[in-house]
Amino acid sequence: WGISRSVSVTVAKLCTLVTSINRTPGRDDDFPQLIGESHEVSRVRSTFINLHLLLRAANNSFFTGHLRNAYDRLRDSLVLFKKVQNRKAVGIANNNLGNVMLTLYRTMKKTGSPTLCDLSQKGIIQNGCAYFKAAIDSGEEAIDRINREEGFSENYLIFMQQLSNRYFNRGIFLLTVRKDHPNPVEAEQQGLMDLCTSQDMDREVVDNGDREGFKGDKDVYFELLLGRIKGLLLLLKAGGFDDNKEDDWLMDELFEGAREALNSALKMSPNHTLFRDLASPGQMQRLDGALIDYYLWKASRADCAGVAAAAADGQAQPSKPPHLRGSGSFVLSTKEEWIEKASEVAVRMMFEDDYVIGDAALMALRALTELTRRKLCKEELGGSDPSDVRSSLFHYRHVIGDTLSLSYGGRDWVSRESFVAANIGDLSLETF
Repeated sequence: WGISRSVSVTVAKLCTLVTSINRTPGRDDDFPQLIGESHEVSRVRSTFINLHLLLRAANNSFFTGHLRNAYDRLRDSLVLFKKVQNRKAVGIANNNLGNVMLTLYRTMKKTGSPTLCDLSQKGIIQNGCAYFKAAIDSGEEAIDRINREEGFSENYLIFMQQLSNRYFNRGIFLLTVRKDHPNPVEAEQQGLMDLCTSQDMDREVVDNGDREGFKGDKDVYFELLLGRIKGLLLLLKAGGFDDNKEDDWLMDELFEGAREALNSALKMSPNHTLFRDLASPGQMQRLDGALIDYYLWKASRADCAGVAAAAADGQAQPSKPPHLRGSGSFVLSTKEEWIEKASEVAVRMMFEDDYVIGDAALMALRALTELTRRKLCKEELGGSDPSDVRSSLFHYRHVIGDTLSLSYGGRDWVSRESFVAANIGDLSLETF
């Protein structure tokens, strides 16, 4: 009886450890302490701590651009998580490895490197497809299990949001690599389907969150929407989709939702967690920078549409293309109108805010530079010569660009591009 009781108590303690370990932030002293733990339990606890910290170290390596280190650590983590049969951790590691594959692909296309992390382009695409499939299969299994055990609950919505992120990640991956995929048509169809699935899940989480008591933190929701915006905008700028794709992806709703989340957090408290690392003006600038980028893409699209219409009509000058809808329920149609709208956003942050974050400043200066390419008179620029204003804007962009490049000091070209690709902000890396 004594031996049986000892074994059962030990197993119970291990169950407690495994079920609570995913609720801790990841420091050694945060892990659940087991009173009277045996030597065996203590060893298992130490093993889980090391696995947990290994995954977090891999994520840190990823965001600092050390993709080889991130890749090796995540592969090691995946092997170990499979051995201890931690299904949730296996799904997390697979998702993060898929994101590493996409980042390697982007770096490879930017630098022209034939291999990265001993992987060819073909190997990166094959591995990425396999990792994301495993991550999504794991997520589907988990959400089915939660549904059977708890029904439509708060926990169900949390798992649904995680699964939605994985579908979005794979959709971005497949649509990014589709031209080099063994089956480009299949990759595009699956990628578009994944984005649609993610969109439906996001909507279900939002629509049912209040009813089920689940309310995602405003900082998490803001980052999620901003990530969606950045990822979809990259795809739109890359081209190759039909003209209605931005409407299918609800770009306007994403911008409005992100702004609502930002304003809601500000109303709650100026000390909201959303503003812990970056004050509210900086967070607004991040969103406005993406909005400027979106408006400038609309401007280039309107210009192309006008040129195409002029060519079809045999006109020497571009004709006015059909009206294009923009964020904020207004209707614009010409390249000049979109550039003016982008410039309005740029002027706000440049003149109203005391400080401007680097990336947003570069985007704002780009919009204002585009504005000066129009035939502006001195009166419109407060008496300044348009060419002088344009030169000053170019100078400011150069200075800010040089300042930002200091963060890449000592890095080679591939390392710099790896860092940039890892910090685009569209992918969801997971932790416990």
